[in-house]
Amino acid sequence: MVINVYLKEIVANGFKSFADKIDIKLDNKTTCIVGPNGSGKSNVVDAVRWVLGEQSVKSLRGDNLMSDVIFAGSKNRKAFNMASVELIFDNSDHYLNLEYTDISIKRKAYRNGENEYYLNGQKCRLKDILNLMLDTGIGKESFNIISQGEVDKIISNSSLDRRIIIEEVAGVLKYKKRKEEALKKLGRTHDNMNRVQDIIIELEKQVIPLKSQSEKALEYLDNKKKLENLEIALLAYDIYNDTSNLEILKSDFAKVSSLIVDVSSSTTSNDSDLLKKNIMKDKLEDKLNSLNGELLQVVEEVEKLNSEKLLLEEKEKNKENRDRNEERLSVLFEEKERLVKDVSLIDAQISSTKINLDDINVKKSNILKEREEFRSNREYLMSDFSKVDQEIISFSNKKKSILFELESSSFIPKAVLSVLNAKSLSGIYDIIGNVLSIDSKYTKALEIAISASKNFIITEDDESSKSAIRYLKDHNLGRATFFPLSVIKSRRVDGSILRSLENEVGFVGVLSDLVSYDVKYRNIIENQLGTILVADNIDVAVLIAKKINYRYKIVTLDGDVINVGGSLSGGSSSNYSKSSVTLRQELDFVEQKVTALEREKREKQERIDFINASITDLDDKLLNTNRKVMELEERLRSLTSNRSLNNDTLHRVVQEIESIDSVINNDAMLKIEKITQDYYSKVSRRDIIKNDIKSVSSDLSDIKDEIERLSADYKVYNQELRELEKNKNDLELKINRLDDNIDRMLRVLSEEYSMTYERAREAFHLDIEVLEAREKVNLYKSNIKRIGMVNLDSIEEYERVNNRYSFLLKQKGDLESAETSLVEIMDEMDGVIEEEFVKTFNAVNEEFSKVFRELFVGGNAYLKLTDEDNLLTTGIDIVASPPGKKLTSISLLSGGEKTLTAISLLFAILNVRTIPFCLFDEVEAALDEANVDQFGKYLDHYKDKTQFLIITHKKKTMEYANTLYGITMQESGVSKLVSVRLNDHIDSL
Repeated sequence: MVINVYLKEIVANGFKSFADKIDIKLDNKTTCIVGPNGSGKSNVVDAVRWVLGEQSVKSLRGDNLMSDVIFAGSKNRKAFNMASVELIFDNSDHYLNLEYTDISIKRKAYRNGENEYYLNGQKCRLKDILNLMLDTGIGKESFNIISQGEVDKIISNSSLDRRIIIEEVAGVLKYKKRKEEALKKLGRTHDNMNRVQDIIIELEKQVIPLKSQSEKALEYLDNKKKLENLEIALLAYDIYNDTSNLEILKSDFAKVSSLIVDVSSSTTSNDSDLLKKNIMKDKLEDKLNSLNGELLQVVEEVEKLNSEKLLLEEKEKNKENRDRNEERLSVLFEEKERLVKDVSLIDAQISSTKINLDDINVKKSNILKEREEFRSNREYLMSDFSKVDQEIISFSNKKKSILFELESSSFIPKAVLSVLNAKSLSGIYDIIGNVLSIDSKYTKALEIAISASKNFIITEDDESSKSAIRYLKDHNLGRATFFPLSVIKSRRVDGSILRSLENEVGFVGVLSDLVSYDVKYRNIIENQLGTILVADNIDVAVLIAKKINYRYKIVTLDGDVINVGGSLSGGSSSNYSKSSVTLRQELDFVEQKVTALEREKREKQERIDFINASITDLDDKLLNTNRKVMELEERLRSLTSNRSLNNDTLHRVVQEIESIDSVINNDAMLKIEKITQDYYSKVSRRDIIKNDIKSVSSDLSDIKDEIERLSADYKVYNQELRELEKNKNDLELKINRLDDNIDRMLRVLSEEYSMTYERAREAFHLDIEVLEAREKVNLYKSNIKRIGMVNLDSIEEYERVNNRYSFLLKQKGDLESAETSLVEIMDEMDGVIEEEFVKTFNAVNEEFSKVFRELFVGGNAYLKLTDEDNLLTTGIDIVASPPGKKLTSISLLSGGEKTLTAISLLFAILNVRTIPFCLFDEVEAALDEANVDQFGKYLDHYKDKTQFLIITHKKKTMEYANTLYGITMQESGVSKLVSVRLNDHIDSL
């Protein structure tokens, strides 16, 4: 096989001793490079190997760094910063697998250690160049490039190294490389399979519990969805009904309130009328008593006058009874004295009774007045009681709202809350705002100070923080800030500054010293609050800021801020976002307020109960007083009647005394006449009084009937008022309960379902009976309660883990298939390698024997496999016997014999595998003149087949060259190139 590709040109600049650019132009024949020792001619070989990818600095005769190949400078020249070598190949027959007829390979090296490779002027990888040269017989370690001293290595190297030469000749390196790549792939496949298996085992531990959790979570979501639809519909239904009932109750409440006003007005009017009627009754009774007394007196006087008249007439007829009259007169005087005493006693009793009656009437008036005051106070207290009850309901609702905020942590951002609730994360403690507590007077200052950091998450260490950040990214939940306990350091105000502020009026202290927290969070809290000062007000803060030269942030109790550097922040702070500190303090305040209001409500209820009891007691007292008034009035009437009777008796006694006395004194006729006149006068008066008594009695009867009616009305009104007030209280409680229930249901719609009542009413309708719906709601709630705590993330997590588990199982199957395929490919390549190796070995062995005999002019030599049973790993030994010697180990040959044996093997290889070019560096140096001649003659075998570039000292070798290049070092450290084309000179001769 004739190969037309050859090395056309070598261009080097700055490489080793080539300070000036050299350009070695070559043809496809034999070229020798000659020059004295140390001139740099061997650098040509190094340059070729370097551009073909040599990475060993020592192989290039350098020290440690690749920059050693760059021109290091000389006495007159500075060192270069870059070296470059370019090889140009003639590729007319496209032996190299590129479409170009000329192929340029170039390498550059820089002082900073960088290397660049170019293929036809385009940057490329070293791998691209190595792949291009693979199995072409051209390469940095190929047998076609023999550096100085490497001929002996062919002989003295191990049998395995010689095997590599045969493999390259056989062209199986590409198969070995593929096998190596396949082995690497197989190793990676094994590693991947092991990793996949480890992951599968780990995932198996997760899949089963996650599946259970996912099914549980799905059941929970199903029940929750069904519950949500029904509960929203029920809530809308109940809100509508309760609102309708509330309107009815409010209407009833207004009616009852109006009725209470009417009844209270009627009761007041009734009390006034009753009082007036009692006064009129008392006056009529007094008048009637007076008339009755007068009538009795007049009747008595009429009877007395009539009796006196009859007595005088009788006594006139019976003067003889004088003695008897005197005795009678004595008796009458005694009776008169007795009657006077009785009348005087009765008058005293009447006076005492009237005084008692007046006292009782005053007491009755006071009772009525006191009862009216109690009723007025009761109305006022009932109004206050209702207001307090409304406040209790309002604060109770606020308490529920705060508790809901605390329990649901609605004030915490979603990303932060997700991390705090993620069970899969460890080392997560809490947010800064949740671990603090402070006196209420410092709350605003704290809230302003931690407004930016209150939702920072405290973690155990930075690994916990990184896990949480990955969790947020994986679940697309947002961002959060983390404070690892193991990383965050404490910060404190400088001690000298604190000492200078100790006696400053209005300076409160360092904020970190005013808060309470678990000691394990000290570094975190002092990091955030340890450099914040607290002042009473903005004026004090300005003075302190100036004093400390605006070195630290200052917060006032009102929430104004002086920042580091002197900028001020302030104004209304009612809209700053809440934290658990504020909410807990609000909760404490609301709970205290509810407790105080409930105590006030109990006190007012007790006062109302006391007033109701007092009114009842006063009603009883009023009845008793009325009873006593009636008793005293009856007693007064009785005493007045007795007094009248006694007065009448006394009058008769006096008249009888006067009559007897007149009889005795003989003036009876005159008295009779006078008595007769008085008699008729009194009769006339008696008739008048009777008519007056009849009229007054009629009026008194009417008044008593009216009083009895008014008393009955009072009892009815009072009973009705009590019932109305009870109804009003009941209605008020029902209204409050309905209001509370409606508010609760609206809050549930808003907070749990983010929905307005109008939207719920419009979008959700009950398609089943209300009772059935409530039963189903209870069932779903019972199911949710039975299901218990669920991990909603497990649904997505299970799907993700299960998909990955399934994917890895499939991947494991693919890897197992790939492993089987790789093993099959390697087995196939092993067969090719064995076949090509044996074929090439036999051919080289045969040629080696021939070339050896020709170069040695006799003798015998052959190659021997060290392990014929294992063709893939067997080494190769050389057995050589020059003429006149027995076959023996090559180690016993002389230096020249070893060199010629090695050259014989090289020529044998060239006979088996034609290659583009060979580069020999003084390979024949150890040969004598005769053997050099033999070497030169044998080179002619490859004329027009293989290009040779030979570096030599031997003149015999030069004789066989077509072109000579000389390398000189006229300037110290710098190599120069001189060329001579021998054929031109021969032709000219």
